[in-house]
Amino acid sequence: MYRTVLFILAISSSFTTILSQKLLLKSEKFLWEGHEFSFPENVVIKEQTLNFETTVHIYPAERDPFFIVLRKLPLHSLSFERAAYESEIFWHGKNNAKETLNISGLPVLVHRAEQIRNQNLLKANLWLWSKSPNHYWAWIFWRKERTDLEDFFEKGLFIRSIGKE
Repeated sequence: MYRTVLFILAISSSFTTILSQKLLLKSEKFLWEGHEFSFPENVVIKEQTLNFETTVHIYPAERDPFFIVLRKLPLHSLSFERAAYESEIFWHGKNNAKETLNISGLPVLVHRAEQIRNQNLLKANLWLWSKSPNHYWAWIFWRKERTDLEDFFEKGLFIRSIGKE
């Protein structure tokens, strides 16, 4: 009996990561924390809620040209200055740039760089915005050769609106 219970627990825990993912079609909008997002192709979404942050991982359902992590962070609780945090965003990034965009009436700080990861040249964006009292970020990687994704992510077409909480 004891072995049977352990076996059932082991099997059921191995499926929890699969069951916590959902497929979102290209034509559908994704609502998260009062924000509306869209994606250039069908994606798989995995949401995770911890005591101190909420995280969403988004990746294409059919191939691997991009990867997105959305987070709700308690930035006000970090023990070091925000300038120090921002300087460490891209590790060995090339062609670093930073600008502020206005989306849905809120200022959004956008960091951009090129990075090499797993022998792939990637474009990386980090979008940071605050909607009192919460702070959010969207970390996006895509392959540099995918120029069709560059406009979509660099111009912020993935964020449909930053709504009310």
